[in-house]
Amino acid sequence: MNNVSDFEILFDHQTMASGTIPTDCACPATQPVPQSRDLTPATRLQHQPALRSIKLTPTHRVAFVPSLSWITVVNQATWALLERLQTPYTLADLNEDEQVAAQQLYALGLLHASDDAPHSPPAHELVAWLHVTNACNLRCTYCYIDKTAEAMTTTTGITAIDTILRSAQQYGYRSVQLKYAGGEASLNLPLVVEMHRYAQAQAHAAGIALRGVLLSNGVGLSHAQLQTVRDLGVLLMISLDGPPQFHDAQRPRNGGQGSFHAVVASIEGAQALDMPLTVSVTVTGASVAGLPTLVAWLLERDIHFALNFYRPTPASADRSELQLDEQRLIAGMRAAYAVIEGHLPRYSLLGCLLDRAHLGAPHHHVCGVGEHYMVIDHHGHVAKCQMEIGHAVGTIWDADPLHLIRSDRIGIQNVPVEAKADCHTCVWQHWCAGGCPVATWRATGHFDLKSPNCAIYQALYPEVIRLEGLRLLQWADRS
Repeated sequence: MNNVSDFEILFDHQTMASGTIPTDCACPATQPVPQSRDLTPATRLQHQPALRSIKLTPTHRVAFVPSLSWITVVNQATWALLERLQTPYTLADLNEDEQVAAQQLYALGLLHASDDAPHSPPAHELVAWLHVTNACNLRCTYCYIDKTAEAMTTTTGITAIDTILRSAQQYGYRSVQLKYAGGEASLNLPLVVEMHRYAQAQAHAAGIALRGVLLSNGVGLSHAQLQTVRDLGVLLMISLDGPPQFHDAQRPRNGGQGSFHAVVASIEGAQALDMPLTVSVTVTGASVAGLPTLVAWLLERDIHFALNFYRPTPASADRSELQLDEQRLIAGMRAAYAVIEGHLPRYSLLGCLLDRAHLGAPHHHVCGVGEHYMVIDHHGHVAKCQMEIGHAVGTIWDADPLHLIRSDRIGIQNVPVEAKADCHTCVWQHWCAGGCPVATWRATGHFDLKSPNCAIYQALYPEVIRLEGLRLLQWADRS
């Protein structure tokens, strides 16, 4: 937050940076960075042509430039200054208070200078999905994995870590994120512990920052296991899709029984241990009606969460109840947003309320697939995306598996949003990036078309921004 004389400008750098919701996918984790440039008295400033606002209260509105700026709450005086700067002004044309406010608005991307250079792309993190076991104690209706009892061995796991860190050094990554998954990753927890401790030591020696996430269905996590995960220093992400009748229908045990109560027990156990925890919610046509109840439950317990749309799989092709009907999904999401408006959290919601979109940072690709992402199965095969884990492009024993991922032109293609039909002219393009390439391919047979969920995204983006504006208005520090 910054409070400049009569000009009130609310944003939240700390919360936006620390409140990023890790995902169970390859989505970008980049954060917005204020522009750092010394402006001279002769610098000519003007508001961005695509500047928009949404009224929040009689005295405040949320201002933003789709695909570019920070989400910022401004008061009437600040908005009047932005409107005045439809016409270019030099800093010298403004009084002292206006100059300070204008420089802040420039840093947040709401104003631009006539001599601005193109923005450099943000630094990326290398993300690796480690499929440590093919076994699972659930039989989720939308799962894309053919379950077996096979699991990754220690030799394969340690070699995978060596390969990931070697790739990071070779391509200049300063940060690596490891996502331990399956199957159900906790069924091979001793290997996860061994791999991550080894990765911590090797990354420290190489000067590489390391993050870890354990993706779990939350069934059968004992107190001892939760303590182990906490002590390992990785974030726990547990899947929960709704109240019992909705969750159990989508995520039954392999014997057909429900799993809701076991999942809730694990969540409560993790909270009792004060563990970093995020809940991943898969929204389907069948479960969206239960979303408001689930969101209320999560907010009451101050649990971070991410709402992700169902991706059709070959195994779920005949499950018509899972399909995303546009009008029903939009109505269900709006009902969940109404609940959130009454229980606004302190942390940012920009990266968690609408599928894979992150409205806090511009990006050209919807995720890191094909560039900054590696998927390693239990045999050491390397694929580009976990939803295409059976389509390997190499192995961890290859000299440069990341090059094989980047040079592959046969499998999934994560084309830039500018190359997608109907996307390059869309104002949301660099926040949306055109949607998941796998979902688009399975719906259309093309990678260079807009997402089949485009109408849903466009209907809901303004509502997500409005919620973030209300959150800032409620929680931003005005001191």
